[in-house]
Amino acid sequence: MKKKIFLISLIFFLIDQIIKLFVLKYLTVLNVIPGFLSLVYSENKGVAFSMLWGNRWIIILISILLVSVLFTIINKEYLKKEKDNNINNFTYGILIGGIFGNLFDRVLRGYVIDYVALKFFDYSFPIFNLADIFITIGVILIVISLIKEDLVKQKN
Repeated sequence: MKKKIFLISLIFFLIDQIIKLFVLKYLTVLNVIPGFLSLVYSENKGVAFSMLWGNRWIIILISILLVSVLFTIINKEYLKKEKDNNINNFTYGILIGGIFGNLFDRVLRGYVIDYVALKFFDYSFPIFNLADIFITIGVILIVISLIKEDLVKQKN
């Protein structure tokens, strides 16, 4: 893996873990924007939307497999095409940092620390954390990159 991606991953992993330690030690409930945004300590033993709840080892295995696939893609495909693409470095760095942030929680604690609670009118969105945001942004950037690559191929 490229050094830049490793460093970006490490930075995002550390940011995630520092915030989670703060949440673990000090946070119970904080209404940032009443009726819309709250910070609430929560333990998530599943993945997105509480899928696979309580299947810690399956989730850990899936996370490790996902990171392995990402490493393979990084080493064999995308980064060999472009010598040093800062967007790809950031995309893979933020994605891997987020995955490792939640994986670290699952291995160390048996659950992921979540804390961001959003409410839209009467709908309460599932509580999530910064690592989830990193993963989501990384996936969105990969999708945009793939769509852009397809459009370029179609033009030629």
